[in-house]
Amino acid sequence: MPLLPVPSRRCLSLLLLVVLASACRGTRGATPLFSLEDPRGDDHGDGELRYPLREDLGPGAMDLLSLRAWPESGGTRFEAIFARPIASPTARTVDGVGTTLVDQARLGFYTFNLDVYVDQDRREGSGSTDTLPGRRLVLAPGSAWEKALLLSPRPLEARDSLRALWREAALAEAQRTEGSLGGPALKALEAEVERRIDTSVFFPTRVNVTGARVSFFVPESFLGGPASASWGYAVAVTGAVLTRRVSMPAFLGGVTAPPEQGVLVLGIGPGVSHERFGGGRVGGAPQSPVVDLVVPEGVRQEDVLGPQAPPWPAVVPDASLPQAPDAGGAAGQGEAPGGAAPRG
Repeated sequence: MPLLPVPSRRCLSLLLLVVLASACRGTRGATPLFSLEDPRGDDHGDGELRYPLREDLGPGAMDLLSLRAWPESGGTRFEAIFARPIASPTARTVDGVGTTLVDQARLGFYTFNLDVYVDQDRREGSGSTDTLPGRRLVLAPGSAWEKALLLSPRPLEARDSLRALWREAALAEAQRTEGSLGGPALKALEAEVERRIDTSVFFPTRVNVTGARVSFFVPESFLGGPASASWGYAVAVTGAVLTRRVSMPAFLGGVTAPPEQGVLVLGIGPGVSHERFGGGRVGGAPQSPVVDLVVPEGVRQEDVLGPQAPPWPAVVPDASLPQAPDAGGAAGQGEAPGGAAPRG
């Protein structure tokens, strides 16, 4: 009996690529689970926000054009497309010990955060209307979220930052209502903060960046299944910082830094700057540093981010569903391609 030829390594590699490509087509499917579209050219926050004076940032860099979700084995693959190619980390050093930008931002991007707040039950009074620290936005009561996705260049550091901020807030509230806390009470408080993060906020680590497109995977164990077009989605883009501010004790000769106010988010202030967004207001309520925002038809991004700051309604991709009373009126969802009609 003649022996069959043994496939070459090249043939095996080609066969593997074909199998992987077929698998991707099979899980992704021809159409997304949902698609949210956002206008081009609205990456200006409340209308006055200006990009930092940096070569790697400029108009279009954080201009979100669409967010789509695709079914994949074990979860959902989300895909965001921006108006310009996403800046890639380089080998330039960022500190005195030789740390490079590539070392800090290993996921292939470093300039932005993408927040996705998911209202799974669409019931007023259920979920949270507060956004993550530093965003300075409040969701509409009928858009309160049960799950949040935070795509950040440094997910582990973002989680640590959120833990510290939520712990600080929980501790202040406990001291206000209960007075001093002993060791067991403090441990219980910290355990509750950890549980809250585990169940309600996901920091993607399976990320792919290609040109102006970034995709990330969210397991069904977090969302409770694949993403649904019947849920509400509130999507925001902020600038990213890669390091948390650390204060040096005064007795060591350092200057105490102000407390951290946001989860690795780049701030905004008056005038122009290399270190933050410009165009910030003087006086009044603290201004949101959000650069781009997805809002329903009939709602203006500039109003939600403006001085009056009305509550931010989420978008329900399935336009056949009834409109929530606080999400922009009867025309709230419109008839945009893909079943959603957000406006920025």
